[in-house]
Amino acid sequence: MGYILNEPKTFINVKLTDVGRRQLSLGNLVFVSAVFSDREVNYGIDRNDKYSIANNRILSPLDVNPTFTTNFDGSDPLTLEGNQVTSAKQFSTGATDSYGMFTGATISSASTAIDTTKLLGQNTISYSSSPIAGGSTVILDNGIGSYYPNPGELIFIPWKPIQNSGETYVSNIVPSGNPTVSLWYRVTTADNPGTGEITIDRPTPDFGGESTSQFVDTYFYPYNGVESYYGTASTVNPALWNMNIVRTQSVEGTDLSESGYTSYGSIEYNGTKEYLGFTEDIESIGIIHYTNEFTGNTYAEQLFETTVRVDLPYVMWHGTQATNGAALNYGLTLYDVDGTTQSDVISNSTYRFLKDGVTDTSRTLGRVYHKLKLVVITDPELLAALTYKSNRNYTLPPLSVSTTSVPQYPLTTLEATGLVKSGKTYFVTYITDSEPTYTSGSTFGYPKALHCGYIQKLNGNTDRAGNAQYLTANFPTSSFPYLRNSDAMVNLSGTGWNANKVQLLVSEQDDADASLTLEGVPSYEWKLISDTYGNGIYSGETSDTTIDARRLNGHQFIISQEDYDSGTTYVLDNVFTENNDHSLTGLTFGDESFLFGNLQSDVVATTYKTVITTFAKNDSLNSSANISFDNDLDNTTYITEVGILDGENNLVAVGKPTYPITKNEGRFLTFQLQIDF
Repeated sequence: MGYILNEPKTFINVKLTDVGRRQLSLGNLVFVSAVFSDREVNYGIDRNDKYSIANNRILSPLDVNPTFTTNFDGSDPLTLEGNQVTSAKQFSTGATDSYGMFTGATISSASTAIDTTKLLGQNTISYSSSPIAGGSTVILDNGIGSYYPNPGELIFIPWKPIQNSGETYVSNIVPSGNPTVSLWYRVTTADNPGTGEITIDRPTPDFGGESTSQFVDTYFYPYNGVESYYGTASTVNPALWNMNIVRTQSVEGTDLSESGYTSYGSIEYNGTKEYLGFTEDIESIGIIHYTNEFTGNTYAEQLFETTVRVDLPYVMWHGTQATNGAALNYGLTLYDVDGTTQSDVISNSTYRFLKDGVTDTSRTLGRVYHKLKLVVITDPELLAALTYKSNRNYTLPPLSVSTTSVPQYPLTTLEATGLVKSGKTYFVTYITDSEPTYTSGSTFGYPKALHCGYIQKLNGNTDRAGNAQYLTANFPTSSFPYLRNSDAMVNLSGTGWNANKVQLLVSEQDDADASLTLEGVPSYEWKLISDTYGNGIYSGETSDTTIDARRLNGHQFIISQEDYDSGTTYVLDNVFTENNDHSLTGLTFGDESFLFGNLQSDVVATTYKTVITTFAKNDSLNSSANISFDNDLDNTTYITEVGILDGENNLVAVGKPTYPITKNEGRFLTFQLQIDF
């Protein structure tokens, strides 16, 4: 037992007894009457006026049942009338630390550290000893002395094709000033720890001639570690957030011979997508939740509105405020500050929008369901950057799509016909591509990356004369902050990403046949718009060895029927479709299980307080059956304990003040007894 904390003398916190807890579990707990006790008083100790009983300290109540059912003066319990027992709801708030895969404050001009307690281990790849050549074999540096993985484990590698003289990548720091293409892989074989040779599920970049004395870190994580490694508290601090990217449509370019979305990872969370009421125009969502075992009630009952912050240190976000091609720091922070609280009638919950800033011009990227303790990413490009299989951690901007009545110059309406017709609906996106082997100022040599996740919808129409319109597409200004031109590729030490080609993807659907939602568009009915007329592909200006972001922003695609007809069916590259057995050592879409980032929020706990008001009147409780009480010598009593009885005279709750409360004929006392549920 401990001592009661100081509190106002007439306000007493009450706790349930063992009998009270049992009655509560049966649904039979009632409060009928109150009794007072003075059994922690020795009345003889202050008769010489050298000590005051009012200075006594009182022990906290026993958890097992105390035994008193009458008042200390022998009178019957005091009946509680209806208005003497009331209930109130109260909220208490508190702040949490930033929990996740990174330590300390994240997303700043300073460097961000990977939390090594969440790692299985780390190693390095030495380019000089094992040149990266676009294959799936990786030779780890010092394979015997450093961590050597097991088949099935995940690897995170922040690549960098060019490094400054003497620079190495041997640390757990992710330098925010070096935005690099950072990719996830999975170990497929690891048979020879002596040489450090392992194979992974996809080809590495091909850095070609830049392989001399280069080092890059490799960080190893458990596959689906939330349910195993972290879930069993194997790490020092398992506090991290789960993330499952749920797709209810096969990725565009998936043909009928390939496994579709029902074989993707996280498909078992499709019911949550339905529960939250996301429409068929949203193909995928990322559910960030906190359901780890053995971590305590870290987030109380709900997240506190306007305090949620999600940090993603390794994402190159196209909305970063920077000159085209010149962004120097990467990382994305999301907030729920701006806007108002929305009501979701389907899930019967409220939410606030999650944005990439704190103003009304910030982009909406998801929602925070505070009462459900859920964060949901809805932005398809952010989801692509968080997807292991996408081969990119940079996001692509959306196209602006419209129509025009004139074809691409120098073509005329005699040489080209319009594409956009009445009775049809058009879905439009694009891919970026670069040459597969490093060439200075031309390509970084990264493998193919997933197409843009922003898909625009355009309703077909004709002009007044019944002529089909030409489809036009262009990009918003300043939407490629990390796309490096040839000069920046060298001057910025290999950071960012590059492209040698941008090519449109179009799916034409009959209004009568398609449901006209994204989920209604077959994944295999997409066309790569042909370069027959040169209108569906942009590969830079004549003087460009790689695409310059400023010129790409100024380019307008104009697509004719001939461009569309001569296009080819879009089929996902095998880099996205091979080794898709996510249950063994392969890796497929949806295999993400933890958020590679941090989340911070204030939290709210709700308690219901029962307040019981009872009275010690001036003409009662002025004598005591306490054996130390003397009716001739003592004219003051002291209250040290208050009990609550049910209808069967069971003591169901008990509370004590910090110090004895003085009672005599001159004092009419009111007590408020409080029980928190």
